[in-house]
Amino acid sequence: MGEHRMTRNIMWTLIAITLAAGAFSSILFTELGQFLNLPSTWLYAVYPNLGWTSVTVIIACLGVIFLQFRYKLLDRRIVLGYVVIIAGMVFVTNYFVPEIWLRGHHHTAEFISVPEADAMLEDNDDVFVLEINGEARAYPRDWMMIPHIAGDTVGGEEVVMTYCALSNLPLPFSSSVMGEDSHLKVVSQVHNNLVMVDENSGELYQQITSSTPDGSGHLDPEAAQRMPWRSFKAIYPNGRVFHVVETGLLGLLDKITYALFVNTLEGHYEGEKPLFPTLSLDDDRLPAKEKIWGLNINGEQVAYTRSFLEQKPLHNTTVGGVSVLLAWFPEYETLGVFSRKLNGRTIEVTNIDVHGETSEGKLDRLPQYPHVFWMIWSHWYPESGINS
Repeated sequence: MGEHRMTRNIMWTLIAITLAAGAFSSILFTELGQFLNLPSTWLYAVYPNLGWTSVTVIIACLGVIFLQFRYKLLDRRIVLGYVVIIAGMVFVTNYFVPEIWLRGHHHTAEFISVPEADAMLEDNDDVFVLEINGEARAYPRDWMMIPHIAGDTVGGEEVVMTYCALSNLPLPFSSSVMGEDSHLKVVSQVHNNLVMVDENSGELYQQITSSTPDGSGHLDPEAAQRMPWRSFKAIYPNGRVFHVVETGLLGLLDKITYALFVNTLEGHYEGEKPLFPTLSLDDDRLPAKEKIWGLNINGEQVAYTRSFLEQKPLHNTTVGGVSVLLAWFPEYETLGVFSRKLNGRTIEVTNIDVHGETSEGKLDRLPQYPHVFWMIWSHWYPESGINS
């Protein structure tokens, strides 16, 4: 009897520890963890060891099954329920989000022509735009909501567009990280901003900072624009448009997920507070939900409001020691950000078209953070200037 009592205690101990570990991981890597405002450092620390943690939990679970099979000390319904719960937790934390629920398309994205997309899009639909070496790609916001990640070769360069709906931030990157190809997938979100993993290296990256949690590694941002669909098809009639269609169970899952996203994000976009209570909202220089255009150059950040851009559609300035032009094109409702360095000298721009052509030559585009929420921008970049 004493041996059985000890074995039963061991079984209950293993059950309690594994359930606690599984529940912690499931909460940490799902939205519940952000609702509870769990420290972001926990996610950063646990994720690299998530595989080993899951293996340990599975081994402990198998130990419980073995002891039950040999001694039959617990009600088998309890053990069966325990096994199902552990399997579900391991599945959710290791497989469900990146592989099934939010399936990125870093290397599998498909594109259609402007006429094909025009049959499905409205003129005012929001699209993210990449233009490199004369080639253009559009990524409709609604079509990026679920995958978050879509890669392609544009103008001879391997690039990947990422989108965080919580931050309202599209941000493209070079697919090359320190000379190696990357494969980005969704992990979670921290402080209302997307966290991704490069499956090739195992490194985590915060989207808005483009860097690893410790700052030792970084992605290289590309220059994006944001505009209504009517503007893209007018400016880039030969462009290509990201589009993915899933059928069967995956298609049904996507429809349900999209509906949940739309309903959940409504309060986040229009209400007084962010969806997850993890932001520092002390900076009231602008309304929390105002959408700004951000620049982040050589460690200096500046936020620009639409009212400023409309009042000053050609703004020659310097950010982070780099001579910059912000060009607002009201007819297209889009902002172009360009370097004012041309043929080895800095120019003062007085006229420019939407492609970056000036009377002295074509300017190179610079990365921007278009229409990100001020509450997100000011949380991650508290030292940011405004319209300066």
